[in-house]
Amino acid sequence: MKLSIIIVSWNVEEDLVNCLKSVEKNKPCEEFEIIVVDNASTDGSVDTIKSSFPDVKIIANSGNLGFSAANNRAIKIAKGKYIFLLNPDTIVYQSSLDTLIAYLDDHADVGACGPKFLDADGKAHSSVGYAPTFRALLYGRTFLRSLGIFRRSHKKLTDRKFDYDKSGDAEQLSGAALMVRRSVMEEIGSMDENFFMYYEDVDLCLRIRKAGFKMVYVPESIITHIGGKSTEQVSADRRIMLYRSMFIFFRKHRGRFSTGLFGLIFKPGVIIDHILNILSGIVAYLIFTLSFDRRRRLKSLNKIKSSASFLGKYSWEFLFKV
Repeated sequence: MKLSIIIVSWNVEEDLVNCLKSVEKNKPCEEFEIIVVDNASTDGSVDTIKSSFPDVKIIANSGNLGFSAANNRAIKIAKGKYIFLLNPDTIVYQSSLDTLIAYLDDHADVGACGPKFLDADGKAHSSVGYAPTFRALLYGRTFLRSLGIFRRSHKKLTDRKFDYDKSGDAEQLSGAALMVRRSVMEEIGSMDENFFMYYEDVDLCLRIRKAGFKMVYVPESIITHIGGKSTEQVSADRRIMLYRSMFIFFRKHRGRFSTGLFGLIFKPGVIIDHILNILSGIVAYLIFTLSFDRRRRLKSLNKIKSSASFLGKYSWEFLFKV
């Protein structure tokens, strides 16, 4: 078998059905299989897939195992030469799968490849990224941003331009739609289950490159990616998950000592940033209330709630356990 398409789903029945319909409509010419791994959805996803897509293999987990562990359960039983990790909030276009398959067939030095992403409005958006750095994160996610400290490091990372109209080597490709050689995964290992959510694709891509294989962006393959549907359901917990995975990634690839030193600055910096968000949000809320600007007033209120929720729920865990 040439291709195994693996989709991890959690309470996104409508998106999952649309995704499977698009694969069914634009299926590859080569022999393939689809494996859906359901992380204990309560929206009827499993029953819907069983009745509407009888050829789809289903792994129904009794609990939410997270993205990495769920994918690994499917990878263990997958029969394809190539493994295609696909998010349920995606739409596959005609020849998209065949194009990626053909690219791996023709380029033995490429370990994984990914398509061009379109958003819901049909506009191209980022699917190629770069490995995070300590300095860029200190600027981007702490109060140091207000002081301009490490601005150059952050700008150096974010200003790296990638031509999304041309095929090219990539440092990191999005795990929302990533085709990987099975032989490469057998060599480097499957997805790291220490990552419940976030950074698992960053880790996988880095390990693929460290093993000496290329990562390539293939714009001739096009997929719509809506993004964020599953994580929106746990938005209050999303930030702590992100930080937890970030520290796991850095400890693994940069070492515990360096990551520990980074944490001594980063963690208090994040807490201070949230406190400043609350204070500035209160001032803005009062100003926009007096000026009868309802839209900005609500935006300020959401800013206050978001930071207050994180501090109230996770500040202790973030500072001493993450």
